[in-house]
Amino acid sequence: MIYTRFETIPFEQVTDLHINKDYLKYMMNGMERGITNVHAKVEVLLIDGHLIPYSVKSGAYNDSWIHSFTGQYIEEMVSEVERMTLPSIARKGAALLLSAGRLILKGTREKTVTVFPSFMSTTLYSDNQLKYISQLTEELSRRYPRHALVFRTVSEEAVKEQLEAAGYAPLISRAIYVYDAAESHTKNERKDLKKDIKKLEKSGLSVSDELSATDFDALIPLYTQVYLDKYSIHNPHYTADFFRFIYDYVPLKWFVLRDGDHIVSFMAVQQKGDMLFPAYFGMDQSYKGLYFMTSGLLYQYANEKGLKINNSAGAKDYKLARGSRPFLEYHLVYTKHLKIEQRIFYDLFVKCATPLGAFLLKKLQFK
Repeated sequence: MIYTRFETIPFEQVTDLHINKDYLKYMMNGMERGITNVHAKVEVLLIDGHLIPYSVKSGAYNDSWIHSFTGQYIEEMVSEVERMTLPSIARKGAALLLSAGRLILKGTREKTVTVFPSFMSTTLYSDNQLKYISQLTEELSRRYPRHALVFRTVSEEAVKEQLEAAGYAPLISRAIYVYDAAESHTKNERKDLKKDIKKLEKSGLSVSDELSATDFDALIPLYTQVYLDKYSIHNPHYTADFFRFIYDYVPLKWFVLRDGDHIVSFMAVQQKGDMLFPAYFGMDQSYKGLYFMTSGLLYQYANEKGLKINNSAGAKDYKLARGSRPFLEYHLVYTKHLKIEQRIFYDLFVKCATPLGAFLLKKLQFK
């Protein structure tokens, strides 16, 4: 059964709910309230007591990269190329490649159904989320015959292999960096982590996990400084009300750094199983070393609890120096049910982008 409104879901029949109930209600009532550049409707599929949320994107090309292939592979890369110092011929080559990619993605019509959406840059999966992969693929293919089905940000090989066996094709996403507290780390890696915490101890900044009702507006400019001003306007555009909601209703680990009463940095961390993920982050970039200090708290927490960290992409040198290891991340895409004139563009993009992207990411991001 498919349910399009939260109020109609028969929760008395649900034996396996893989997402926070309050967050599910928030998503189904419209994500635009919380992330203004994400447009999607969220529905749920109920199979044998197993509740499977999915988000439906219908053709908007200007959404944030966290919910748009054009946003990730074209608009984000345009911003990246603009920041890079490249020879003229390399810049022209990149522009031609991106223009070709844009045309191919237009041929797909950007219609996608994302299974288990998190609306975060990284979605963490557990093994039993794939228990009904055949049934959900069949049902969603029938309901959305013009939409590709997508599992976003898969980095665990076992999950990738299970989805490939069900007919999903791997589309290269990013290079990410994973830290494992149980792994043996070098003397320099341990030393750098200790330096980060010592910097914090000497900084005079206070650390807590608490926010007051008047603090949430202050989080937006801190996030904006890092993700929108420094990196890309195609990152998610969060609202203060969204941060207020996740603080009140979503079980995250918060690190809030203050200079007196003034918030200078924050990080909200999701945990699934033994994996941590820094889902939301912002800082005042006029304070020297804040990124090291805030991230140092995350590494310290992982070491104390014996956990791993999916550190997502970016800040390669910092993450490698602290003992994170690089992995390739993929989106898994199902297109077998699409009409040939739409499917051919998806297949062309996957078959071109994946080998080229994997080669470049290993070359540029693994060392």
